[in-house]
Amino acid sequence: MKSIRFIGLLVGSFLTPELLPAQSTWTLEQCIYYGLENNLQIKQQSLTAGQSANLWQQSKLDFLPSLSARASYNMSWGRSVDLQNLQIIENQLTQSFSPSINASVTLFNGLQKVNTTKRYRADYGAAMQEAEQMRNTIALDITRAFLQVLLAKEVLVTAEKSRESISQQHELTRQLVAAGSQPYSTLLEIEAQLASEEVQFITARNNVDLAYLALQQLINLHPGSDFEIIAPAIDVDVTQRQEVIQSLYESAARLPQIKLTAFRLESAKHALAVARGRYWPTISISASYGSYFTDPNTGNVDFGQQLRNNRSPSVNFALNIPLFQNWSIVTGAKNAKLNRRIAELELDRKHQQLYKEIQQAVADASAAYSRYKANEQTVAAMQESFRYTQEKFDVGLVNATDYTIAKNNLFKAESDRLQAKYQYIFQTKIIDFYKGIPITL
Repeated sequence: MKSIRFIGLLVGSFLTPELLPAQSTWTLEQCIYYGLENNLQIKQQSLTAGQSANLWQQSKLDFLPSLSARASYNMSWGRSVDLQNLQIIENQLTQSFSPSINASVTLFNGLQKVNTTKRYRADYGAAMQEAEQMRNTIALDITRAFLQVLLAKEVLVTAEKSRESISQQHELTRQLVAAGSQPYSTLLEIEAQLASEEVQFITARNNVDLAYLALQQLINLHPGSDFEIIAPAIDVDVTQRQEVIQSLYESAARLPQIKLTAFRLESAKHALAVARGRYWPTISISASYGSYFTDPNTGNVDFGQQLRNNRSPSVNFALNIPLFQNWSIVTGAKNAKLNRRIAELELDRKHQQLYKEIQQAVADASAAYSRYKANEQTVAAMQESFRYTQEKFDVGLVNATDYTIAKNNLFKAESDRLQAKYQYIFQTKIIDFYKGIPITL
């Protein structure tokens, strides 16, 4: 059974789990590919799907007749009876051998086998969709972790530039203090700010390491491996998307979580049909072919001749009518009907939940875009404000405290802009996911 995958992976056939760890630079698509291939949950679910496939296959094979062969050999001592001459034989060893072959097949059992096959087919489809749902969830988690690394690296660059700027300002202030243009307290305040910038830089560098560690753990790559992600060129300065929720919902209705619940409803319907089939009589046919050999044999008939003479073929038709089974059949049918209703409500709930998730995703994307554009304006204003404050600080019109506040405000604005940028990117990837567009950067 083929299932539609909404997480498309644009990875060439040369990318295998064995070769990927040898490389040093990774794209998002390669991280997703490797993560999905090495995730233990997905492997477990694949095995579960294999079990469902075996049950489905066996339910189809159950339509075939059952065939068995049997042979028994018996030895007895003491009195025995000669059936041909109606004589009692005293204290003699008697041996007998009885081979037989038997076959049976069910002709009708209320279509229980037919509906059981259909039920296991639906269970297999549900198992496959559950595996696909896991793949989608993990792919989105990897995307979020990948973007978090990109964010941490950009914050590190910003922190490094900020530290370098303060370092230059510290050198200039030292010269001004030496020349008597600035008081010594100003140099102390700049040195304190430089120390704060150093802590800020170290924190940003640690955040990069932690983001890399989280991504490596998510894709099950050993932390000691040579691992560096490729930062793609991302442009988010575009017109805000105008998404139609109903259109997104119709596209997302094919997602695994919906198909999974639909398969479970189908399975519950066939389970109810199986339960109701137990009300019906069962008709079966069986056939057997056997013979026997005894020794001693007063007729001095050899082994082969006895088996031919004693052949006993038979055919048997059986009709089994369930009259009273302690209400177990009735109770089973009632519970199966309730399970079907539960599955129907679960499918409705999944559709309702999906619609709400799409509404939330569209709202989050719109809010993230607005926040990103607002932060862009804030950064532009803070850059101009800091430039103006730095010019006045250089000529002694503002003190070091005002300069430090302006510098911290600029760094915070730049960090907020970066966070809003990557939050918006991730929200757009969620929208693309609902559309069925492959996750790429």
